[in-house]
Amino acid sequence: MCKITYHYSALSKQAWFYAGILYLLLTSLVYILVAAYKVEGYYEQLNLPLILAANFIGMIFFFLLSLGHLVCYSEYDEEKIIYKNRLLRREKVFFFKDAKAVIFDKRGVKFYSDEQSLMNKEKPSFYLPFFRDGKIESLQINAFFKAMKDREARLAAAENGSGNIQPASRFKVYKTFKVLPGYGRKWKYVSFAYACLTLLVLLNCSQPLAIIMGLLQAF
Repeated sequence: MCKITYHYSALSKQAWFYAGILYLLLTSLVYILVAAYKVEGYYEQLNLPLILAANFIGMIFFFLLSLGHLVCYSEYDEEKIIYKNRLLRREKVFFFKDAKAVIFDKRGVKFYSDEQSLMNKEKPSFYLPFFRDGKIESLQINAFFKAMKDREARLAAAENGSGNIQPASRFKVYKTFKVLPGYGRKWKYVSFAYACLTLLVLLNCSQPLAIIMGLLQAF
């Protein structure tokens, strides 16, 4: 089966997560040194286990966020598509024969049991999102689009050739965008925003780093 996966939306976003981990790691080291060297005025009221536990939870949280785009993925063949969630261990199966129309819009891929439901913007029979803590892989979703267009062409050719194909076999594919969502120019601004946040966190890392260097030199 072919696979459709997700990729992190921006490298700067991943850098922001890891910068947060670095900051918590440095602050934890500061508290450890303060307790180890018994710095007067600070270590007396220091609850080291609680602080380290809180920082550890924070680091785990940032790390899991950096892996969020790996939680969901899809697999498909000529007959069906399966949307899977690794975290919840759930999956949803949809057979293409149950769809009469599919639209690739700015949010994802939507399958409808008939074109009227599509025109009325009703709830789709199956929905494949473009964003799940990351953006969908462009080459993989493009291959899926081509597979759907091939299916549309095959059914149209069969209908024109035999003249007696069942109406239920008719299948239409639509697309409402030129550039795949998540890959356009405006997403560069999102990446820039995360880059600024990363820089801000790294600048804040200089303070605990300076304290660590000072403590090591003093003691």
